[in-house]
Amino acid sequence: MRVRSALASLGLGAALTVGMPVMSAQAAPSGCSSWQTSPTFAYGVCNQVPAGDAWRLGIRCSDGDYDWSAWKTTTQRTSLRCNNSGAVITHHWIDPAN
Repeated sequence: MRVRSALASLGLGAALTVGMPVMSAQAAPSGCSSWQTSPTFAYGVCNQVPAGDAWRLGIRCSDGDYDWSAWKTTTQRTSLRCNNSGAVITHHWIDPAN
């Protein structure tokens, strides 16, 4: 176990010394925005979604409820609404997966 740990440390050190990336970075969705079309209804979209990445729309309602859309891997827009009587959207946003 000690030998394996030492070799792993050496490998990480060598990668950092030579300048090799330890892990590859993925580009996040971009061109994202969310907006309200009524007090209870919001839309969200990302204009560029790199392969293997995702985003989702989130809202918070005045009754304290939070809601999120399913994770989206395309540029197709999505929407959410506050469903409880009298509740309105107080915040809306886009969550990137990474």
